[in-house]
Amino acid sequence: MNIEIVASGHVTRDDAAFPTLAILGDGSLLCAYTAKGDGPNAIGGTECSRSTDGGYTWEYQGIILPRAEDPVAVNSLRISRSSAGRLYAYGERTYLTGAGRERDFRNDVREPVFCVSDDDGLSWSSPAVIPTALARGYEISNPMLCMGNDRLLAPAALLPDEEHLGEKVVLFESPDGGKSWPNHIVMLSDPEGKKGFFEQKVIDLGDGRLLAAAWTVILGEYSDLENHFAWSSDYGKSWSVPRPMGVRGQTLTPHLLGYDGKGNCRLLCLSNRRYGDQGVVAYLVTASENSSRVELETMVWDAKMSRDRATEKSSGIDAFDDFAFGLPSAISLGDDSYLAVHWCREEGVFGIRWTRLRIE
Repeated sequence: MNIEIVASGHVTRDDAAFPTLAILGDGSLLCAYTAKGDGPNAIGGTECSRSTDGGYTWEYQGIILPRAEDPVAVNSLRISRSSAGRLYAYGERTYLTGAGRERDFRNDVREPVFCVSDDDGLSWSSPAVIPTALARGYEISNPMLCMGNDRLLAPAALLPDEEHLGEKVVLFESPDGGKSWPNHIVMLSDPEGKKGFFEQKVIDLGDGRLLAAAWTVILGEYSDLENHFAWSSDYGKSWSVPRPMGVRGQTLTPHLLGYDGKGNCRLLCLSNRRYGDQGVVAYLVTASENSSRVELETMVWDAKMSRDRATEKSSGIDAFDDFAFGLPSAISLGDDSYLAVHWCREEGVFGIRWTRLRIE
């Protein structure tokens, strides 16, 4: 197999970060992203653009949820679409102090919220809060999972205090399309209490199986470990112990390509590489519940920078501020084609770059 880069361009360069994609009922594409908020600092709101030609060109569509000023509340939402055609924009709303020009990852109060659209993203509901008191803050990097029969799963990492950021990742569960959230499920946690999990990603493999992946760190010091993954065979109700997956890639998003005839999943994984030659990397991975193997890797976007883990002076949590690209993901366009998006800083401008891939 081979990964071919077909074309690349920009969705927007309007001070944007943290993109996600959805395919609409008419085959057009919607890309949601934070905008006008100091790039990855994300002190603005969430907006969206639309493409009607398979992602080659984009037109600004509008605001999903704006920044509020009294009190200052900023947001960063991820989109997904149910089989019935409803769009969900799910993520975190963060309350900032003072003039609201800076985030404090350790101390900001964050809450999980979502908006819905029934007209392909032309208009959006007011935000609904998922009622929870599990932690002071939440990190949300994966869209809402629409499981059918109005069942929704909303992933979030808990940020209870500075020494336990990402100690657990949970799935908030709604049985009625988001009207109520009576339950949560622990999706990722370390039985020994030594690891934390950031930038959670969850995909539906079919037949009741779900796969979760996360950027994995040592709690407290927040230095990187290999990405870990966990499996569920009962529609997300219970999960295996997280295991290393052979990629030390920080943020990593898996996509199901198919199966190899032996029950193993074939995955396209998009990941940030922040040490060594930096950039966004695509991996072809064969995985089962007990193991994973990288078959091929290709640089999708070259940051033209290098970073040495051995001489890294800042802690893992402090190094977050130095990131200049991230949150890669993709969506299948059919015919072995995928459209990938990520945010990046180019020529001093934060924007969303798209890349069309073909798996040969």
